[in-house]
Amino acid sequence: MAIDYMDGVLRVERTWPPPGIRLFGEVDLENCTHVRSALVAQSAAGAGDLGDLHVDVSALRFIDVAGMRTLVEAALRLQPGRRLVLHSASEDLCVLVRLAGWDRVPGLVLEQVTIG
Repeated sequence: MAIDYMDGVLRVERTWPPPGIRLFGEVDLENCTHVRSALVAQSAAGAGDLGDLHVDVSALRFIDVAGMRTLVEAALRLQPGRRLVLHSASEDLCVLVRLAGWDRVPGLVLEQVTIG
């Protein structure tokens, strides 16, 4: 793991293998460009194997609509056959995605955290 970005609100770590990122803290309009940059870099790194791009959101405390839109746009930019998989998504995040209709975005997969 390598830290791609870190400030007092957000830390973005690149993960490999498989290609992806882990998010800690809060993603919002002010810092979502750093998430986008890390996703673009990891997407390019894993493009040869056409595997999924993974995002661990288990340590994410907050994400606003701009942050979620960044993830949706990344899913839409992937080559056919690749998916953006959000791991350990909270119930609140899953509700946000469903309310916005983003659960129907091709290539976006939410794996909700299971308790118990």
